[in-house]
Amino acid sequence: MNVFTRSRYAPYSDAAFVHENDELSYVSAMRLREDELFIRRIKEGLPKGLKNNLQMLDLNLKDAPIRLRIPLDRLCDTPVNSTDPSIEKIRRALTRQSELGSMQALVLPAALGNEIDHLTVREAAQSFAASIPSAFYEDLPYLATHTTAMTDLEVLRTASAERSEPLSEILCSTGEFAGEAVTRKRKLVLNYASQIDEAAGAVISNFATKYNGAERLWANSRWIDTMGST
Repeated sequence: MNVFTRSRYAPYSDAAFVHENDELSYVSAMRLREDELFIRRIKEGLPKGLKNNLQMLDLNLKDAPIRLRIPLDRLCDTPVNSTDPSIEKIRRALTRQSELGSMQALVLPAALGNEIDHLTVREAAQSFAASIPSAFYEDLPYLATHTTAMTDLEVLRTASAERSEPLSEILCSTGEFAGEAVTRKRKLVLNYASQIDEAAGAVISNFATKYNGAERLWANSRWIDTMGST
């Protein structure tokens, strides 16, 4: 599920040369193409019988700079607004997927670094995570670069434990050697050429070397009971 996809943020593209009135539609369309290409490239490595299992639902919601009218340098120090209409829109979309029987598990952002859109998605999805196998992914590059990231992780784990929903560390691996996994991740990340440069791509992909090429998630007990810890 791709949530905040209406955006003007594409610093490594030619969007600066587009008329201001056309910038939103131009950038949003560009980012959608990147998303679609990413999905196609992910599917290339899947067995034939699993390719149709990976699909993208685009909610087409405005990102924080547009929705909340905040500058980019405020993205990580703006609290979630409980009256933000996007929260209910996300919940309706998740409810619909649940009703269709297509939401057997949930992976949602840990919101490390407190990026407001990630926090908003986590807030909207939290109630669903209490009843189905769920895991939080570690937000990059924030985990590697943001000063509060490790503290944010401990706050998330503590709050989950206090709700009697403790989180366990699990590693998800593709079975590739570490170097191959990191190289593949870097190629996939750099698919988002309008948003991510070579340096950011290296930070995001190289972080997986900490886990021998795997990705670390923080999973609830239902996830562990259903799918195990690896």
